[in-house]
Amino acid sequence: MKTVIIIITILLAVAVIFLGFIILRATVFKAPAADEIINSDEPEIIIEEEPEQPVEEEPEEVLAEDKIAAIEIYLGGDRNNGILLGEAVYGLTSQEAFTIYGEYFSETGYLFARENEEYIFEPGSIHYLYVYALIPESGWDYIRERIIIPGNPEIDENIKLSIDNPSDNEIIKEAGKSNIRISGWSADFGYQDTTGIESIEVYLNGPKEFGKLLGKAEYGIERQDVANAYGNANYTNSGYSLYFDGSDLEAGSENTLYIYSFSSSGNYYLGLRDIIIEGEKKEPNAFISVEANLSDQSIEISGWAINKNDILEGRPRNLDIEYSIKKIVFTSNRTGNEDIFSMNIDGTELIQLTDLPGQDNYPAVSPDGKKIAYTSDINGTWQIMVMDWNGKNKKQITNNPWRSGYPAWSFDGRFIYFEAYVDGNWDIFRMKNDGSSIKRLTFNSNTPDWHPCGYPYRYKIIYESGTINNEDLYIMDHDGTNIKRISSANMRKRVPAVSAYGEIIVFSDNESLYTMDSKGENIKKISGDLSGCRHSDISPDNKYITFESTIDGQEEIFIIEPDGSNPVRLTNIQGNDSDPFFLYQAP
Repeated sequence: MKTVIIIITILLAVAVIFLGFIILRATVFKAPAADEIINSDEPEIIIEEEPEQPVEEEPEEVLAEDKIAAIEIYLGGDRNNGILLGEAVYGLTSQEAFTIYGEYFSETGYLFARENEEYIFEPGSIHYLYVYALIPESGWDYIRERIIIPGNPEIDENIKLSIDNPSDNEIIKEAGKSNIRISGWSADFGYQDTTGIESIEVYLNGPKEFGKLLGKAEYGIERQDVANAYGNANYTNSGYSLYFDGSDLEAGSENTLYIYSFSSSGNYYLGLRDIIIEGEKKEPNAFISVEANLSDQSIEISGWAINKNDILEGRPRNLDIEYSIKKIVFTSNRTGNEDIFSMNIDGTELIQLTDLPGQDNYPAVSPDGKKIAYTSDINGTWQIMVMDWNGKNKKQITNNPWRSGYPAWSFDGRFIYFEAYVDGNWDIFRMKNDGSSIKRLTFNSNTPDWHPCGYPYRYKIIYESGTINNEDLYIMDHDGTNIKRISSANMRKRVPAVSAYGEIIVFSDNESLYTMDSKGENIKKISGDLSGCRHSDISPDNKYITFESTIDGQEEIFIIEPDGSNPVRLTNIQGNDSDPFFLYQAP
């Protein structure tokens, strides 16, 4: 019994010691909280998280300093005075640029398109677009494009407006830019007891709501001459006058004044007057083309823009183009006055394109077939005009004191070459296709240089030079340098024409028609027994040559194949038909 008690006591003691050990361990070795850990000899286990991948940013495109960086479009004025329509998308495919300059320039197109809920374009109204191109190394360049809205304008025939000052295409001298005068008279002949005119307003480079308002003219100035001319004393105070400051107008720039005469009837009459600011216009570094469609529903403006320094030459015209329009334009006096006509290449569908009192002759068609430059006798002096291929939108582009005629286009239509009679002699000149930046290229004091012909796909000119019976053909760069005689053959060579690839040159000895190659060799007569053959042209597809020939004492138009085969007479009406030129348009 005693033994049992001893055993139980020992067991209880062991149990107490064991329990105390557990309690002591729980107290002394309590697991610290995570934030209480300062140091530990145990290696720390770190769970590595997947590193966050940085978002790859698109590298900023570095624009070349010599390439087109932006296109901005203004309506009714330049960057200082016009309405900014917006920036166009640039770098689009341009079939036209590819056709003219080659594949390297195929992605130089631009497009600006938007719905129109802001502007109302009246039918027949005339607007001016200013399309600007930015080349970082040289700055902004622009082209000014005249846009005519389709339709016929509403005209009140009773309202008469005369613009006495400035004269049309007047050159505003630098000294007078700050105080340009606009004056004339206006009356509404529907009124007999008053002039019927409420006010005269003048805008610059765009119609009302588009152009810059120059101001309201002073109206009611005495014009006794008007009252006497129309037998109504109530028209005595029908004169108007306005002075405006044109100091910010760029030297050499063309500007258009919109002069509105508002009648008491609520109608108005609009007169336009072009002025040119004296000085040399800044030579642009960009070539820009423009096509525009402006309507009350939408505005779409497209084209191409290229740094001119990138262009050394173009590309030969594709001979496989399917042309939608094939015509010949020519001079005829069949109406009693020399005018420009067009017809199909088979002689059908005759259309008269000009009907001015003076003589119009020597038509030349732009490479795209959309414009015709020609010579016009204006007030007794030859000047150069440009019109649309259908005879619309005629515009005088020279206002020289000397005779200027026989225009020819550069291969890309950017320039017009012409002959001018200066200091008693004919010489070759160059200008932009708007008539600006005229530059004299030849300086032969005793030998005529004339009848220029633009070389295909290069900035070169073939022309005629020499005294009578000693004429020959030469070629030069279109800045007047690198003049070379083409052929050493001892014969008269006059009035050249060149094929699309430049491999054939057609010329006249003033009696027959000949061809030769670009080196002046392989001369071949192609006009057969025809006489008086002159003023030839080669079709853009190289299939035909057209020229004039004298038949029974009068000039007639012929067409022939380049080897001289299959001559066909196209005109046979009383009168002279001459100076033929092909007009081809692609769809």
